[in-house]
Amino acid sequence: MPELPEVETIRLTLLPLIIGKEICEVGVLGRRVIEQTSRNRIRKLLFGNRINACLRRGKYLILQGKDFSLLLHFGMSGGLTFFPQGSPPHKHTHLVVRFSDRSELHYHDPRTFGRIKLYGSLSLQEIPELSHLGWDPLEEEISLSHLRQAFRRRKACIKLALLDQRLIAGIGNIYASEILFHASIDPLKPANQLSEKELGRLHRAIHGVLRGAIREGGTSIISFRNAEGKRGGYQNLLQVYGREEEACPRCQAPILNRPLGGRSTYYCPHCQKPNPDPGRTIS
Repeated sequence: MPELPEVETIRLTLLPLIIGKEICEVGVLGRRVIEQTSRNRIRKLLFGNRINACLRRGKYLILQGKDFSLLLHFGMSGGLTFFPQGSPPHKHTHLVVRFSDRSELHYHDPRTFGRIKLYGSLSLQEIPELSHLGWDPLEEEISLSHLRQAFRRRKACIKLALLDQRLIAGIGNIYASEILFHASIDPLKPANQLSEKELGRLHRAIHGVLRGAIREGGTSIISFRNAEGKRGGYQNLLQVYGREEEACPRCQAPILNRPLGGRSTYYCPHCQKPNPDPGRTIS
């Protein structure tokens, strides 16, 4: 599933390719990912408009023009591909936006868990799907005191707290495991029992892992590619995710995989052993 680094990678790729371009045609080829709008409304609002902004909030990408905000969520397998001279859509293409210079932008999603919604001219704060999202690590700075406050009443384990988009926007299963490894925190530890030292390490790891993944163009484990069709490289730097029974890069202990909340959780039982850091907690 594309997480914050993958969506940000797509956004950065698209910025020099589509900003300011006039939309001359819109093809809606599939209905399963289109929500709460019609083909005609999509064509009407986008036709003749220009894309003035390409924004991101959490795992959402937002294309904005004078009269529209097009909200995209990529689900499990969705993505956007830019074609400089256009291209015939394949069977998993759901939306084609054609520009006046003959270039095209295709939204594709084989598993159709993604979503496309169209709004009028709204700010990000006014878009309903974005209003409930928590801290975006790339969009705003947050102090340790704010992070401490976010976890203060959370009895759930820290791995599940990191996946809660109401607390922190954009982190999914891959990066939650990586962040906790870099922070040397047991994924099963209750969020409200983190010590001050653990909280500081977690804060640094969130920024470090996400920004590192963006520098590498995202993680391409299965199908992710940026808007120009290029694979990311962060999968080559993953420390624990997908490495069950391999040696921990720090201590050589076998990496474990434990189901948690219906998802795989990869961790080192030695480097992330329970309560390795006694001290005052945030509860």
